[in-house]
Amino acid sequence: NSIPTGTTYSWSAPIVTGGIIGGTSATNQTSISGTLVNPTNIVQTATYTVTPRANGCAGNTFTVVISVNPKPVIANVTHPAICSENAFTVTPTNGSGNIVPTGTTYTWTVNNNTNITGASDSNVAGISTISQTLTNNSNTAQTIVYTVTPTSGDTGNCVGSTFTITVVVNPKPLVQATTQAICSSTAFTVTPTNGSGNIVPNTTTYTWTTPVSTPAGAITGGSAQTTGVNTI
Repeated sequence: NSIPTGTTYSWSAPIVTGGIIGGTSATNQTSISGTLVNPTNIVQTATYTVTPRANGCAGNTFTVVISVNPKPVIANVTHPAICSENAFTVTPTNGSGNIVPTGTTYTWTVNNNTNITGASDSNVAGISTISQTLTNNSNTAQTIVYTVTPTSGDTGNCVGSTFTITVVVNPKPLVQATTQAICSSTAFTVTPTNGSGNIVPNTTTYTWTTPVSTPAGAITGGSAQTTGVNTI
């Protein structure tokens, strides 16, 4: 290189691959610079043809080739509702507005919901899927929100903007065993209520199999219920 003091640079808009945007022309700059956006999930290039000039004399043109690594861009996710004690799983894919380079990994933080257990932050490197098993300890649907940071697995390990995953966890009935004593030929009725160790969501219904009597056959009148009802 032979660079006289006061050399400036001019260039036309770069030739790009993959639809890179942000490349513009410039004149009489003291350095070659720009901000480029790669809209794909693989490495793309921008090639600048630059003319140097000093003391009114133009030098031979030269090229500057910029490799632009992809950065993850992922839309917020609303996950289908899950039942308590089940896992949700989100594995973002490329396309439909998302940019997901091969090998993208995720870390996350979780907002605090005291009615849900099983949710925790994750700073573990190399996780390619967001998944946890969540338990709703109440009798109403609960919502929890994950804030996720994606990092590309391609050269550059580019960190993308955060996105959220919203998960609704529906309650699962939990009813303690019940013992009653009745006189023969008298009806019994059990309608579980929420609290005291029970989780009874509104509109909970019950089915049951034919009861077992001791000794076998000593009690009659017990039958199965195959259609959900709100009282046993």
